[in-house]
Order: sequence, then C-alpha cells, then structure tokens
Amino acid sequence: MRRRGYLALVLHAHLPFVRHPEHAHQLEEHWLFQAITESYLPLLSVLREAAQRGSGFRLTLSLSPTLMAMLSDPLLRARYRQYLERLEALCEAEMDRRAGDPVRLHLACWYHRRLLRLRDLYLDGLRGDLIAAWSQLADAGLVELMTTAATHGYLPLLRSAPAAVRAQLRVALDYVEGVLGRAPAGLWLPECGYFPGLEREVRDAGFRWFVLDAHGLQGARPAPDLGVFAPVSASQMAVFGRDPESAREIWDRRQGYPGHPLYREYYRDLGFEADADSLRAFFPPGVTAAPTGIKYHRVTGATEHKAYYQPQAALAQADQDAARFLERRRKRVERLDGAARPPLLVAPFDAELFGHWWFEGPAFLDALIRRMDAGEGPQPVTLGGYLRREGTAGQAEPAASSWGEHGYNGAWLRPATGWVHLRLHQAAEELTSLVRRYDPPTGDEGVGRLLRQAARSLLLAQSSDWTFHLERGGAADYAQARLRDLLARFRFLADALRSRQVEERRLSALERMDNLFPALDLSHFA
Repeated sequence: MRRRGYLALVLHAHLPFVRHPEHAHQLEEHWLFQAITESYLPLLSVLREAAQRGSGFRLTLSLSPTLMAMLSDPLLRARYRQYLERLEALCEAEMDRRAGDPVRLHLACWYHRRLLRLRDLYLDGLRGDLIAAWSQLADAGLVELMTTAATHGYLPLLRSAPAAVRAQLRVALDYVEGVLGRAPAGLWLPECGYFPGLEREVRDAGFRWFVLDAHGLQGARPAPDLGVFAPVSASQMAVFGRDPESAREIWDRRQGYPGHPLYREYYRDLGFEADADSLRAFFPPGVTAAPTGIKYHRVTGATEHKAYYQPQAALAQADQDAARFLERRRKRVERLDGAARPPLLVAPFDAELFGHWWFEGPAFLDALIRRMDAGEGPQPVTLGGYLRREGTAGQAEPAASSWGEHGYNGAWLRPATGWVHLRLHQAAEELTSLVRRYDPPTGDEGVGRLLRQAARSLLLAQSSDWTFHLERGGAADYAQARLRDLLARFRFLADALRSRQVEERRLSALERMDNLFPALDLSHFA
C-alpha cells in the first residue's frame, strides 16, 4: 500500500570559522575535529552504507560555507590528522591505565577500535575529503545539499545595513557553487531567523526555498490551510515550517530521546576527570581540562552517581526510539488524512546533535533508514523533492521568527550583545562606503586586497555564533576575543585604505589567518 504523507529529515551542519595558523595547537580548533570524529564521519558511514544497499531514504543537508572552508583547508586537514594521532595515543594510554579495571578497560578498548575504524574511513575511504563524500551522496540521489549564509550571520539583526544581508546571501551562493560545481536551491536561514521581506533578498540572491521554525508559518497571513504541514509561497519563494512534534520528541531537554538513561552521558568526560599529566600530550600547552570524547558513563538519571556506559544496550535503545519516532509520525499523518495534499513533516536538526551531543544519534539514523526502507512511517523525501512532486500550498506572508530561546531573536539580542550589533552596523555601512569609493581599484592591487580582507573580517565578525556564546559557558571568553580581534582587523584595514598606506607584512598575515572566500565579489557589499 502506498504510504500517504512525507517525512523530510533536514540536518544543518555548521561551525564558526576557527583557524589559527599563528599557533601550533589551538584548543578551539578541536570543535571542528570533534565534530568530524563524532558526527560527520559516523553520519557519512551510515549514509554510504545506505547508498550501497540501494536505500530509498532521502536526506536534506545544509553545509555552511565556513564549515566547507575549514573541511577543505590543507592546514586544518593536517592538524586533524595530528588530532587523530593524539586521540589514538590517549586511547592506548587509557587501555594501559585501566588494566586493573575490567569495565573501564572494556570501554577504553571499545573506543580505540571505534577510533581506528573512523580513522581508516577518513584517511583511506574518503582520502580526507568530506565535501567530495557529501557530493557523491548527492550525485547518488540520497542527499540534497543546501547551504546557509556566508558566515552564519544572524540576518534579522543585520537588516539595518541592507548590504550586510545581501552580502551574507550572495557570497554564500558564489562560494558553494564554486566548491560543489552546482548552485544549491535551498537556504538554511541562520538560526531560522526571519524578518518580513527577507524572502525577496533570498530570492534575488538566487535561492528558491528556505526553512522557518514552526511559528514562522503558524503566524503567517493569511493562515495557511495546512499550517506547517505544507510549504507556502512568499514572493516566489517556497517556505517550509518545522514540525514542532518531531522536533520536541528529539530536542526536548527533559523528554527528548538523548536523555534516555541508557544513552551516553555527554558531560562526564575523561578530560575533566583524569589527572593533568595523563592529558598533557593531548591538549595545547597550558590547557588542563577540556573534552576528549572518551566518556565512561551513561545518563543513568537525575543523579550525580552515573552508571557505566553499555554500548550494546544503547544501540538497542536507539533502534526502539527509531521505531517509536516513525510510528508517531505515521499516526500524525493519519490525523491529517483528508487534507487537500499529502502532508509533509519537516524535521530539522543541527547535524552535530547526531553523534557529538547525542552519541547514539547516527545509530538512531541508521535504524530510521532501515525501518523506512522496510515501509515503516511516512515516505522519505527531500525538501526540493517535495516541491517537485507537490508544489506549494498557496500564498502567505510568514511571521517574524527564529528558533532558540523564546523564538524571537532573544538568544542573540541580549544586554551582553548590544555593543556588538551597533559595531557591526557601523562597520557594514563603512564597508559599503569604501567599496563604492575604491572598487574597482585603479591599478593598485593593494587596494583590492585591502577591500577583500576588510570584507572577510566583517563577514566573520557577523557570525551568529559569537553573540550566542557571549557570557555563556566555556566559549564566552573566546567569542569575546574573536569578536574584538575581527573588528580590530576591520578597523586597521579600513584605516589603511583611507591612508593608502599598505603594510604588506601585516596584510599578508591577515590573509593567511582569515583565508576563506578567495574569489570574493566586492559588488555584493556595495
């Protein structure tokens, strides 16, 4: 019997641009290395195996330009290989240390075997090229690739400088098309941040559809007949809305799947429990505590006394959760039976949830794919695939919205971030003025280089990641320093343009540090 209704799983893979050639070993570069090891490689393994089986599963994947730039960067790829070597040595040292502790020794050996499999996949199976691996899955039809704004700038809070929004969108499309050899049709709005009229900027940049959080469509005018269960058209753009039930079932901090007692406990890590001497070779000099990815405990419950992790029991639970998830999606579609068109359940998540934050996430996805291939749940589809089959369900103007705390910009607009938005607005207006004045440069190569590097500094400062982390947790100090450094670099470059005094040594150093978007089109900033 033909399954009625569709399920579109959407993963958004993004990290801020963190690259420090001026240091031999920078702790924050571990963000990328952990994401590769814990999320991207396991997800690629699951999807490649599905493709080899001839799976009918379909996934929509957003790759951010900053993540793509880091994944393809020779320096960071070399440093990731060094990271794998350090992590392997740490696993081996753990096996020696735990010789008298059978439970931890078993887990240390298990982590070591897992790491060797992932290392072989990266070095031999993929030859270190994750972007090519995603592209191959796209060519095979299993994955549909989309992207996000150039540096994940939070667009509702950049709208006061219209050129800033335009540049974030158009630089992204230029870069991703250049890397992939194809222009993505879909845009992941950073943090699902939307303001009325943004759809016209997205359309003019060359995209054809984007995704909102649920209340972006639930508050649309006129109210869509199918709510979030079908895309609407706004200024010739297709707009999808997140299914809140699908999101809540996995994301909810109290009832979501990742909190099951059998799953691995994220916050209990060897890097916070072992003595400093045993971790010295793994961390940069001066760092004594940080995550390693080696975790011996499971969630257990609301207690400080955590039981030991049991991998096989966790895998069995992931299969049960996949069955439960699909059964509830089937029942949700049944409740929508009689609608004018087959309903669509859009389930978007950060890709890093699968593996990094929720260790069993890739196993859940594997079980989900196998069960859907066996006919369970709604029919899998990509967002673009749904549009080609069913089109949109009428016209509507979405409501201002975002995801995150309170759903209306609150996670990025707080007392701690007010100074940032003012400085970003001023710098964006100044860059527009500089581009209009000096581009194209009249026979002076240095002027063009200064303009492009100033634009890179500003784009990087606009990343939503920095304002999110300000005064929050362990990344707050780094976010503060990164913002101030990038804005200072922009100030230096702007002053150098006006004085027409180019310090080759300093300019070259900045170009080496912030080396993304090599073919930057300055007209996007005018």
